[in-house]
Amino acid sequence: MKATHAIASSILIAITSFSASADYTLDKGSIRVTSPQDIVLTLGVDPTLNPEVACLALTMGQFLRSSSKKVNVTLFLRNDGVGLADAATVSSVTQPCQTPAGQVTLEQNLQAFIAGNDNNLVNCPICWGARFGMQPPAYGILDSGAIPMLLLSADKVIDF
Repeated sequence: MKATHAIASSILIAITSFSASADYTLDKGSIRVTSPQDIVLTLGVDPTLNPEVACLALTMGQFLRSSSKKVNVTLFLRNDGVGLADAATVSSVTQPCQTPAGQVTLEQNLQAFIAGNDNNLVNCPICWGARFGMQPPAYGILDSGAIPMLLLSADKVIDF
């Protein structure tokens, strides 16, 4: 019995140790989406302490949105990430964002992500209130009713 178990285990290990060709090794062109996709990016870090992460979230959102007309991308700001909705905080970041189009400021990257639609940016009201009080955010919406629908209807959630 032990010999059979040892042989079966050896065969299983030998089979699983072969390398396989992953999807990323095949270039199938640009991203194609056949059905509509709702993607939520979440940001929980302070953009003044880690501007690279804030820049990456904004750039990734624009990249995903431009990949298909059927992709809807929303950035949900939580914890210290709500600083991205405060104009003074955003303008205080001096480190440039590295984007495929070149260097831009965090504010320019944020404006490009929002692209005239504040609904693309949703702020956690509890997190916002704890850090900025009752003043309305400069960017995005502050509506607690938007959060359940945003997260429950998301096809993908990517956390930064």
